[in-house]
Amino acid sequence: MKKIIALIVVILLVLAVIYRQRLYLRDPLGSVTRDGVHEDGAQVYINWSSDVLLENDNPPGAAPGQMTLTLIQHARPIGLPKQMHCLHWLVCLADADQATLAAADPGAHIESMSSKQVAFRDYNGREAVVTLH
Repeated sequence: MKKIIALIVVILLVLAVIYRQRLYLRDPLGSVTRDGVHEDGAQVYINWSSDVLLENDNPPGAAPGQMTLTLIQHARPIGLPKQMHCLHWLVCLADADQATLAAADPGAHIESMSSKQVAFRDYNGREAVVTLH
Protein backbone atom coordinates (compact mmCIF):
# COMPACT_ATOMS: atom_id res chain seq x y z
CA MET A 1 0.00 0.00 0.00
CA LYS A 2 2.85 2.41 0.85
CA LYS A 3 4.44 1.78 -2.55
CA ILE A 4 1.19 2.66 -4.34
CA ILE A 5 0.81 5.89 -2.37
CA ALA A 6 4.47 6.80 -3.03
CA LEU A 7 3.99 6.10 -6.75
CA ILE A 8 0.87 8.29 -6.87
CA VAL A 9 2.72 11.12 -5.10
CA VAL A 10 5.65 10.87 -7.55
CA ILE A 11 3.28 10.90 -10.53
CA LEU A 12 1.46 13.97 -9.17
CA LEU A 13 4.78 15.77 -8.64
CA VAL A 14 5.92 14.99 -12.19
CA LEU A 15 2.59 16.27 -13.57
CA ALA A 16 2.89 19.43 -11.47
CA VAL A 17 6.35 20.11 -12.93
CA ILE A 18 5.21 19.44 -16.50
CA TYR A 19 2.07 21.61 -16.20
CA ARG A 20 3.54 24.32 -13.93
CA GLN A 21 2.48 27.12 -16.30
CA ARG A 22 -1.09 25.80 -16.54
CA LEU A 23 -1.55 24.91 -12.89
CA TYR A 24 -2.90 27.71 -10.67
CA LEU A 25 -2.64 27.00 -6.94
CA ARG A 26 -4.69 28.94 -4.43
CA ASP A 27 -2.82 31.50 -2.38
CA PRO A 28 -4.77 31.39 0.91
CA LEU A 29 -3.08 34.59 2.15
CA GLY A 30 -3.56 36.47 -1.13
CA SER A 31 -5.89 39.46 -1.06
CA VAL A 32 -7.56 41.83 -3.51
CA THR A 33 -8.32 45.52 -3.03
CA ARG A 34 -10.20 47.73 -5.49
CA ASP A 35 -9.85 51.48 -5.05
CA GLY A 36 -8.36 50.83 -1.61
CA VAL A 37 -11.29 48.70 -0.37
CA HIS A 38 -10.70 45.03 0.49
CA GLU A 39 -12.79 42.76 -1.76
CA ASP A 40 -14.52 40.07 0.31
CA GLY A 41 -14.93 36.61 -1.20
CA ALA A 42 -12.07 36.97 -3.68
CA GLN A 43 -9.77 33.99 -4.02
CA VAL A 44 -6.32 34.39 -5.53
CA TYR A 45 -4.66 31.63 -7.55
CA ILE A 46 -1.08 31.85 -8.88
CA ASN A 47 1.02 29.74 -11.22
CA TRP A 48 4.78 29.16 -11.47
CA SER A 49 5.48 32.46 -13.25
CA SER A 50 3.23 34.50 -10.89
CA ASP A 51 0.35 34.87 -13.36
CA VAL A 52 -2.83 35.49 -11.38
CA LEU A 53 -6.34 34.04 -11.56
CA LEU A 54 -8.98 35.86 -9.49
CA GLU A 55 -12.20 34.10 -8.56
CA ASN A 56 -15.00 35.76 -6.65
CA ASP A 57 -18.16 33.88 -5.70
CA ASN A 58 -19.96 37.03 -4.53
CA PRO A 59 -18.57 40.03 -6.41
CA PRO A 60 -19.82 43.45 -5.31
CA GLY A 61 -22.60 44.80 -7.50
CA ALA A 62 -23.32 41.44 -9.18
CA ALA A 63 -26.42 39.28 -8.98
CA PRO A 64 -26.45 36.66 -6.19
CA GLY A 65 -24.81 33.42 -7.24
CA GLN A 66 -22.88 35.04 -10.10
CA MET A 67 -19.20 34.08 -10.02
CA THR A 68 -16.47 36.06 -11.76
CA LEU A 69 -13.11 34.86 -13.08
CA THR A 70 -10.34 37.21 -14.15
CA LEU A 71 -7.04 36.02 -15.59
CA ILE A 72 -3.98 38.28 -15.49
CA GLN A 73 -0.95 36.99 -17.40
CA HIS A 74 2.39 38.61 -18.24
CA ALA A 75 2.28 40.44 -21.60
CA ARG A 76 -1.30 39.32 -22.32
CA PRO A 77 -4.68 41.07 -22.14
CA ILE A 78 -6.72 40.79 -18.95
CA GLY A 79 -9.88 38.77 -19.38
CA LEU A 80 -12.08 35.75 -18.82
CA PRO A 81 -10.39 32.39 -19.47
CA LYS A 82 -12.13 30.29 -22.11
CA GLN A 83 -11.57 26.98 -20.37
CA MET A 84 -10.53 26.53 -16.76
CA HIS A 85 -11.02 23.35 -14.73
CA CYS A 86 -11.06 23.97 -10.99
CA LEU A 87 -11.24 22.14 -7.70
CA HIS A 88 -12.91 24.93 -5.76
CA TRP A 89 -10.60 26.69 -3.27
CA LEU A 90 -7.64 24.43 -4.17
CA VAL A 91 -6.34 24.42 -7.73
CA CYS A 92 -7.27 25.32 -11.31
CA LEU A 93 -5.90 24.01 -14.61
CA ALA A 94 -5.87 26.17 -17.74
CA ASP A 95 -6.18 24.87 -21.30
CA ALA A 96 -2.65 25.99 -22.31
CA ASP A 97 0.48 27.65 -20.94
CA GLN A 98 -0.84 30.95 -22.30
CA ALA A 99 -4.53 30.42 -21.52
CA THR A 100 -7.05 31.16 -24.24
CA LEU A 101 -9.36 34.04 -23.36
CA ALA A 102 -13.10 33.84 -24.02
CA ALA A 103 -13.34 37.60 -23.69
CA ALA A 104 -10.76 40.28 -23.04
CA ASP A 105 -11.77 43.17 -20.79
CA PRO A 106 -11.65 46.31 -22.95
CA GLY A 107 -9.92 49.11 -21.11
CA ALA A 108 -8.36 46.81 -18.50
CA HIS A 109 -4.58 46.93 -18.36
CA ILE A 110 -1.71 45.80 -16.16
CA GLU A 111 0.19 48.54 -14.37
CA SER A 112 2.81 46.38 -12.63
CA MET A 113 3.43 42.69 -11.96
CA SER A 114 5.87 41.11 -9.54
CA SER A 115 6.04 37.96 -7.44
CA LYS A 116 4.58 39.90 -4.48
CA GLN A 117 2.02 42.25 -6.00
CA VAL A 118 -0.02 42.76 -9.15
CA ALA A 119 -1.53 46.18 -9.86
CA PHE A 120 -4.00 46.70 -12.70
CA ARG A 121 -6.97 48.75 -13.79
CA ASP A 122 -10.17 46.83 -14.42
CA TYR A 123 -12.66 47.48 -17.22
CA ASN A 124 -14.36 50.20 -15.11
CA GLY A 125 -11.04 52.00 -14.64
CA ARG A 126 -10.89 51.11 -10.95
CA GLU A 127 -7.45 50.49 -9.50
CA ALA A 128 -7.06 46.90 -8.31
CA VAL A 129 -4.14 45.53 -6.31
CA VAL A 130 -3.57 41.83 -5.73
CA THR A 131 -1.18 41.05 -2.88
CA LEU A 132 0.53 37.66 -3.16
CA HIS A 133 2.21 35.69 -0.36
